[in-house]
Amino acid sequence: MAENTTLENETPVVDYSIKLNASVALKLSNLGEINPTAITTGPIYGFYGVESNIINITHTIAFPTFNNFSNSNGFEDFFNLKNANSKFQENYLEKLRATNNTANLLGWFVSSSGGKFMSQSIIESLYQLQENFKNNKSDIPSILIVYDPLKSIEGYLNLKCYKLSKSFLKTITSENKFIAKNLIENKLSYKNILEEVPVVIKSNNLINLKIQEFNNITTSEDDNINHLSINSKTFENIKYSYDQLSDSINHFNHNLGNLNYFQRNLSRDIAKINKWENKVKQTNEELLKSNPNAKLENTDWRSEFKLLAPSSKFEYLIATSDVNNICNNLQSIENIELVKATGIKESI
Repeated sequence: MAENTTLENETPVVDYSIKLNASVALKLSNLGEINPTAITTGPIYGFYGVESNIINITHTIAFPTFNNFSNSNGFEDFFNLKNANSKFQENYLEKLRATNNTANLLGWFVSSSGGKFMSQSIIESLYQLQENFKNNKSDIPSILIVYDPLKSIEGYLNLKCYKLSKSFLKTITSENKFIAKNLIENKLSYKNILEEVPVVIKSNNLINLKIQEFNNITTSEDDNINHLSINSKTFENIKYSYDQLSDSINHFNHNLGNLNYFQRNLSRDIAKINKWENKVKQTNEELLKSNPNAKLENTDWRSEFKLLAPSSKFEYLIATSDVNNICNNLQSIENIELVKATGIKESI
């Protein structure tokens, strides 16, 4: 008879999917059209439990203080729930409920081009919201929607949805959290801080209206030759992604410098402890030689030295993930342009 490997107190794992109202997708699109190179953030609202394992996102609004926040570099945290923004999202939720809407705060969105959407405060906010869900006896994940305006200009909706990964949740609840030992044990890296969640957009009619705004692509030979060159929108995307990458690498190097500083100090402290232990050992040996009953010195280095606290690699993980996301964005642009160029070349 097979053993049941599920622990008695273990919470069953539920795979949720997202149903996104087309009005929300169009609103994100409109926000991106205002300034494609701005980073805009805001709360998302909706409900769950009506359909099995489906979270419905029905409303969103941008934080007024972060709308059109552009040219952010790696050292600036573009997502920060200041008191004004927290109050803003609560007031908006109260207005929704005043209209008999059963909406709840489900997470946040980031409208950003170039692949930059990670920040320490947005990850911490997602975790705190998920803890609130857990305290209210709900197992749904907090949600992050990422919309890329520059990629969407190409003629398709570049929108993805994420939740905190199991590896991240295990790490943040462990002792000492983001030290190297816990990262290894929980298999957490910069690549799996977040997990992608499948999204279905509700309301084909609204999407069809949006699609009708796109210009038809001509296929004449002259146009095909022209299409072999990178168009201005794609070039703008590449240039902006490169600028984001440069800033994120600076942020990464800053965090790497902090980690190296910690490691150098730790190595010096360990060398001092080893020298002290050898000296005490030598002193005790000399005492025993002169007097076998002599009182020996304490050999516990903890009474003389205090090591630095284990270094948290949380911010380092965020910075590394940021660089990885932007590089993946550049690679996807390259792959698309290569496929387009190859197809057009074959048709000439």
